[in-house]
Amino acid sequence: MNIGLFVGATATDKIGLRDLVQQGIKAEEEGFDSFWLPNIRGHDALIALSLIGAETERISLGSAVVPTYPRHPSALAQQALSAQTASGGRFILGVGPSHKPQIEDRLGLSYDKPAKHTREYITALRGLVSNAKSDFTGEFFNLDYNLEVTDSTDVPIMISALAPAMLRLAGEVSDGTITWMAGVKAIESHVVPRINKAAENVGRSKPRVVVGLPL
Repeated sequence: MNIGLFVGATATDKIGLRDLVQQGIKAEEEGFDSFWLPNIRGHDALIALSLIGAETERISLGSAVVPTYPRHPSALAQQALSAQTASGGRFILGVGPSHKPQIEDRLGLSYDKPAKHTREYITALRGLVSNAKSDFTGEFFNLDYNLEVTDSTDVPIMISALAPAMLRLAGEVSDGTITWMAGVKAIESHVVPRINKAAENVGRSKPRVVVGLPL
């Protein structure tokens, strides 16, 4: 098990950009394995992690998580590839559909079929962050698009998942899941068995599970 820091996930964590960068640098100095930032209403997580990546050498850096509905896959892929370049290949892209009140009530967007939306989003996104090209036709997204970021490497994609349908999706199409405030029992008896089984059913290796807890 690796131990990382998840900064800015609670209402009391109102941190300026300069302080965020310094916390990321300090996390590496103190021996933490990873440093995670949410993307809710504070600073853009990918920009902050790119700045941290440019000032660090070892620590893994991840977003936990970027809501999918407000950002087109092509825009997020471009950001993710840039963050991967800035960090020298240490960036992990965590995404998720967020929640209906946030997407519909606060942003005025449709929260229709979140599991299917997320599956299409990841499929379209994967092509762009792996091969810089996506040719995808679905219900929510239709892409025939390529990027010209030539100095980056493949970006791992993780999904926020807890419900059975989302855990199945995470195991089938992503590199793992990111949870928030899920306890030991939930991880052992619900999250890990479901995501591992989903990955096994499609011939994929066991996904990574990132457990976010308030301290």
